[in-house]
Amino acid sequence: MKLNIEMKKRDRDVIDVRPVKEEPTPEQRQHACYVKQPIVDTTDSGRSITIGKAYRREAKFEKIKGLGDEQLKALRFYRATFDQSEASEVKSALDIRPFGGGGMAAQEVWSERQASARMRLAGLERGIGAVAHTLREVALHDVTFSDLAIKRYGSREVSKIITGKGRQKPRIVNEIVPKSGKHREAIRAEFFLAVNRLVGNVRPYISTGE
Repeated sequence: MKLNIEMKKRDRDVIDVRPVKEEPTPEQRQHACYVKQPIVDTTDSGRSITIGKAYRREAKFEKIKGLGDEQLKALRFYRATFDQSEASEVKSALDIRPFGGGGMAAQEVWSERQASARMRLAGLERGIGAVAHTLREVALHDVTFSDLAIKRYGSREVSKIITGKGRQKPRIVNEIVPKSGKHREAIRAEFFLAVNRLVGNVRPYISTGE
């Protein structure tokens, strides 16, 4: 049975800081962890070159306990493929720097790369089944198990006592949590099932170096 699940867009993981030394805003840092890393591009000859540095949003799945090295490699490859498939055609066309994305020839190369990434993404999700929805939400859009459980099964409000520091008095904080702890565990189980299936789909691409 063919799944018809709408793929939603996510903000790109990379914030380009080459023109101006910009950093993620305080609001962005509240929602994600950013790490400054080199930007590596590949020339037509296949040689890797470093073209600058950028703040990269660290995927939340990196901190999920229980994931092994092979599972993390598969998730990183999956997320990178998704970002390639969602690359901005307008941004690429307006890039008129040397070796940039502007020009008809570069546009054709860009279109081919994006089409290839979309085909690869479909291949990575083949056979994963209904749990592909959970995989996308967590791996591509950084939705937590708890938030997805709330979205699917509903929520409840609980009160927690936060101990004050020094002479500060304890305070009561209301928090929205899944209706049942079993709902969060069900989401977690779906995610790990999907990841295990993803590993098998990613393995041929990694072994061939695509």
